[in-house]
Amino acid sequence: MNKRRHPRLHLELPIRFIVAQPETRDCQDGEGMLKDISCGGILFQVEPPLPVEPGQIREFSFFLVPENAAPRDLTHFHAQGLVLRIDPPDQDSSAYGVAVQFLSALTKEDVTIKMTISPQPRGGPQATPVRQKP
Repeated sequence: MNKRRHPRLHLELPIRFIVAQPETRDCQDGEGMLKDISCGGILFQVEPPLPVEPGQIREFSFFLVPENAAPRDLTHFHAQGLVLRIDPPDQDSSAYGVAVQFLSALTKEDVTIKMTISPQPRGGPQATPVRQKP
């Protein structure tokens, strides 16, 4: 039985991110791989591990990096999130998994994130970035 409130999209997309500590206003940025996302949270992988721990609340900005995209075409969203867990690397990987539960509604700039869930025999659900009209 699945106890999740929000359906997840399982994706493998490169991302850039910024993580900010509200108390100190320190920021760290980096690159990783998006593994899955929903309206309620995100799981991404990063090398080396981020200096965050489960239970910490941070401000996250994510930039989805589609192939051959111009810098202005990046999908960007921002949310306050609770770090749920840090997964150690698999045996054949050096990337750590970071699971974050969104505590605030996602905000968007430049591009709308359109999530569609549809049954497909192969490949699973798809995420389709859509430009906002000016």
